[in-house]
Amino acid sequence: MKANEAPEKLYLSKNIYSTFLYQVPDPDDDTAVEYTRTDAFIERAAEWFSEIENGTTITDIDKFIEDFKNYMKGE
Repeated sequence: MKANEAPEKLYLSKNIYSTFLYQVPDPDDDTAVEYTRTDAFIERAAEWFSEIENGTTITDIDKFIEDFKNYMKGE
């Protein structure tokens, strides 16, 4: 990340004073919210779609969506 560039993702969570705190992701925190920059999301989605072979027929839309979600999460 460059000095004047926003991070790709921000994670916010309520702390004990009911204010929001910037933090690293905590999978056990039910109040945590993840914000993703729109341009970072679009770039990552475009990268995934470009990796799919041209002419691929989608026969299982649920699997297609699940694969897309996993790619976007970095899994």
